Amino acid sequence: MNSLDSVIGELDVRYPGSVEVLVGPTDIEVGEVRLVERTEQVDDAPVGALLVLERGLAATLGGGYRFDVLVRRAAAREVAALVLLLPADTTLPITAATLARRAGVAVIRLAPEVDLTAAVASMVRHAGHQLSVTLDRARAVCEIIDAATIDDVDALLDRAGLLIGTPIRLGARPDADVLAVRSDHEGADSWLWTERARDPSADTLLEMVLWRVAAETGRLAAERARSEQMSRRSGGEVLVQLVEADRAGRAALAPSARRLGIPVDGWHIVTRVETDNLLEVVGDDLAAYETRDALAAVALKAASSLPGRWHIGHDPAVLLLLWTVDERPEQEALARLQHQLEFVLRALLGRVEGLRLFCGVGAPHPGLAGLAGSATEARLAVSSARFRRRSSTPVPFDSMGMRATLLEWYGSPIVQQSIDRLFAPIADLSPAKRQAMIDTLCTYLDLQGSAARAAEALHLHRNAVRYRVQRAFEVLGIDEDDADQRLFLHLACRAQRLGEVDI
Repeated sequence: MNSLDSVIGELDVRYPGSVEVLVGPTDIEVGEVRLVERTEQVDDAPVGALLVLERGLAATLGGGYRFDVLVRRAAAREVAALVLLLPADTTLPITAATLARRAGVAVIRLAPEVDLTAAVASMVRHAGHQLSVTLDRARAVCEIIDAATIDDVDALLDRAGLLIGTPIRLGARPDADVLAVRSDHEGADSWLWTERARDPSADTLLEMVLWRVAAETGRLAAERARSEQMSRRSGGEVLVQLVEADRAGRAALAPSARRLGIPVDGWHIVTRVETDNLLEVVGDDLAAYETRDALAAVALKAASSLPGRWHIGHDPAVLLLLWTVDERPEQEALARLQHQLEFVLRALLGRVEGLRLFCGVGAPHPGLAGLAGSATEARLAVSSARFRRRSSTPVPFDSMGMRATLLEWYGSPIVQQSIDRLFAPIADLSPAKRQAMIDTLCTYLDLQGSAARAAEALHLHRNAVRYRVQRAFEVLGIDEDDADQRLFLHLACRAQRLGEVDI
């Protein structure tokens, strides 16, 4: 047992300038340290106890009649002292100060910024007695968990630590002899731990509390993960739709995109990652779907360390990673993005052994139309990566050296009219069929008329590619043996896939 003077001295060393005795004697012995959350708990305090008022209780007492009642109750139980978190300019009411002085009850102020959990633990250690870890304390922790009013892990640990009077930590288990239980909050090496009590019975109760808190932190982590997954999936679905829609469709989707946090009005760069052999690696469609969803989470986490806003979407063969910033990114930012995407690809390959990826990166463009344009460039860059067999490396569209030439060429009104006439025979097809025809033609021509390589890039049988190409040439009236017609068709398909042409 130590004197109150000794406890105050320890606090003053630990929190210089934050401790003040407002009234009462300090040359008295402290028998026990207790945390008090409700005024009526003072009625159970033992003689000589040091009562630490929980932050919320101290704030509600103010300096009026309720505080007078608390001092009377403390005096009736012959407690040693009351400790409150109060601002520096606080003065006690005359009645409360008089009652405390007459009863020999010290009133001690701690600055509001003091960590109450750590301060209580310090008082307990220095007083030479373990804080009373009673069934009531353990029950109080269970009650706040059952009430489900705390949805943040850090807040839960702070609250539970206050109630049991010793800090609860989350992380890797320390080497010291502590009470520790495993937690599902963050990976396999995640533990909840706290210092041991000096009483085996108190240790048992503390361990029970830790298990209950561990279960709750695991539940909160799982709920947060589900919420993030649902948000990611919803945003991802809209992102995929934005990329695939025509101009009118993108305008219709824009409000939904904004509600989901996709900043459609910024500067966008779309990265397209195509999984070349996922089904072969994982074995079946269900496993492939689950793996794609896991890869989307891995990619988003790996990318997000680069400043900017990130969103991700996926369909059966593609991951679309959207990076958005407020202003046009400078060359230095684009270089950082390239390195970041290399890191993303390494993370994906580390997640699924034997996976083969092709990655294309669009150039930066502003607004809703720019998002679609960057996505189309990323698609073209992936085609180039496949053709050059550059797997597992991000291929920027600008590195292909075609954008300026194509845009300048298409800027001619005569060229635009010629392209309109070229694609007029398929204007009445559905957007999906029309785009499939153009994609097949463009890929086939990109690959120098190789049906085999086009089939590999499009994930089709080579006979299907030959049929589609021949049918397209017939419908459009193109003579494949005519080099000029074939070149014009190739350039028109490229321009259309850049998102610059509506047909």
